[in-house]
Amino acid sequence: MSEAAPYEVLFVDRFQNYPDPLPTPNDINGSEVLLHESTGCRLVRIQARFVIKFGIYVRPIEAHNMLHVAKSTTVPIPKVYAIYQRQKGERVITYIVMEYMPGTTLLNLWDSLDQTRKTAIARTLRTYFDQLRKLKHPGYFGNIDGGPPLDDMFLETRGAHEVKKSFATEDELIDCIIRIYLLDTGERMDHKTQYYQHVLPTVLRGDGSPVFTHNDFQRKNIMVQPDGTPVIIDWEFASWYPTYWEYSTATYANGGWNDDWHDYVRMVLDEYPNQSLWLSSMKLEMWS
Repeated sequence: MSEAAPYEVLFVDRFQNYPDPLPTPNDINGSEVLLHESTGCRLVRIQARFVIKFGIYVRPIEAHNMLHVAKSTTVPIPKVYAIYQRQKGERVITYIVMEYMPGTTLLNLWDSLDQTRKTAIARTLRTYFDQLRKLKHPGYFGNIDGGPPLDDMFLETRGAHEVKKSFATEDELIDCIIRIYLLDTGERMDHKTQYYQHVLPTVLRGDGSPVFTHNDFQRKNIMVQPDGTPVIIDWEFASWYPTYWEYSTATYANGGWNDDWHDYVRMVLDEYPNQSLWLSSMKLEMWS
């Protein structure tokens, strides 16, 4: 039998009694049930009670976001049991061991739900986001470890490498967004950049305080359990953002606007249509 590959334990929940040992990276052998797969990330069900999310694009901070929410709120989310990392050549693979929660995504359920059921789910989700908004902020806009916000704008753009830390004020955040826009669009949008430098400090305004934000509020990230309880999953982009950010990313992610989802987004979240339109326009210009 080959020797088990080494891995590092970053976190393990030591306050629970388990009938069986927690699974580790060495327990993954290909016989697991594949629940989801994307570039650099796999989600598998293992030992009936657990799921493991792992890959080169999985980061420990996703699990730490979940631990923070679990500690500070009653929002239903999968329980985090362990975080591991393993070196594979020059790449690092992160493994997050979580509770398996049965259910179906709200995206898959949506067309089968009537207005009454949709409204009930939206109102329940509203109570979850109200709790997130009440969390005590750290005095900056960024991730929970003090680094930059976990958004594609600050991670996957040409100017992302320049963003090394959190932002002390909304003005700093706006200046960075404009700088990233300039680096991503170059000379072709030079005059538009100048226009954004003029207007964005006025229109991209929250109340000045950071709020804890899931930052990927889509139906695919809401799991409805067999008893009807909605559960929020995929916390990889959560950070401290301006008050308008959640609504802006949710409306941008709505894509084709081909059904009534937007009617329920505004039940769940406070509306910030002006900020949403400005940010969506910038993203389309950068990424289209």
